[in-house]
Amino acid sequence: MWAQCAPAGWGTVKQYIRALSPRLEFAIVIVCAFGLFIAGSILEAFDASARAPISNEDLWSIVVYELFVAVLLLSFLRIRQWTLQSFGVAPGLRETLVGVGLAIVAYLAYVVVFLISAELSPYVAQVAANQTFVAPGLSVALVLAVSIINPVFEELFVCGYIVTALRERRGFWTAVNVSIAIRLLYHLYQGPIGVLNIIPVGFIFAYWYGRTARLWPLIVAHAIFDLLGLSAGG
Repeated sequence: MWAQCAPAGWGTVKQYIRALSPRLEFAIVIVCAFGLFIAGSILEAFDASARAPISNEDLWSIVVYELFVAVLLLSFLRIRQWTLQSFGVAPGLRETLVGVGLAIVAYLAYVVVFLISAELSPYVAQVAANQTFVAPGLSVALVLAVSIINPVFEELFVCGYIVTALRERRGFWTAVNVSIAIRLLYHLYQGPIGVLNIIPVGFIFAYWYGRTARLWPLIVAHAIFDLLGLSAGG
């Protein structure tokens, strides 16, 4: 009896998922992908006692959570007729080299913004000198795992999905700005230095993807940033 009922039940679920409005689809993806991160980031931004350097336990949590949520969301989006090709995921040597170039451009943009901000406010330089984002003794294996999984997860949803979903319905600049805003929200735990980093990097990434629909270079650039940043605590 179960064998006969299960396919019909699953077919009903798929029909229900396909019937969801684009707005509801968007809300489901954003809440599932970034809701927990945004809530924790806002808490840490307003409560300094909740802020702590990234540890091995944090890295484990990121790996498990992002793998689990990615499987769920990609399955959900697959039913909604999304594919990896929809996001422009096309690994290759040329795209990888472009990603290295994007990382350099994004880093230089951050440096310029930081130097201007530090010149205008000595507080910025003081915070940067005293801020520690990663704990010492991070596992090399975990650092490598996060530097692969996290860039794929974040760029797939914060750029690939958001920009693609909004560009046609709401326009190019709305898509870019929403992508930057959500990226910023789940990085608020990094404080003012994080803001100075995320805004130029988020703009370059979202603008690039909005114009090219090529996601792999963003994943490569993000992986470089994660690897270098986490290695500081390795």
